[in-house]
Amino acid sequence: MGLADGEVLVDGRLIYTASDLKVGLFQDTSAF
Repeated sequence: MGLADGEVLVDGRLIYTASDLKVGLFQDTSAF
């Protein structure tokens, strides 16, 4: 699992921020 902060920009303008995002990290995605 990875933890991160993120931002979404549209046309150079910040429209969304999130902190402490939890992301699953996988090496093999063939089972999906």
